[in-house]
Amino acid sequence: MEFRCPNCHSLIYSRKNKICGVCERPLPEELILNGDQIALLKKQMEHEEKRANEFKLPDLPGNSSGASFL
Repeated sequence: MEFRCPNCHSLIYSRKNKICGVCERPLPEELILNGDQIALLKKQMEHEEKRANEFKLPDLPGNSSGASFL
C-alpha cells in the first residue's frame, strides 16, 4: 500500500514524519504512525532480521567477506 501527501500528492516514504518531505506541510494524523504502531514494526523487523541471520553462511577460512562462491 502506498500513501501520498494530500497536499502535493507526493509519495510518503516514512510515516514517522509529521510533515511532508516535499511540500513541508503537516500530514493528517491518520497518515502518521503512532507509538504503538512504530513499536510493533520495530519488533517485526527485529524478528525478520533474526530469521534472516539464521540462513547466513558461516565464514570460511581465508574468506574475510563471509561470501562463498560455489
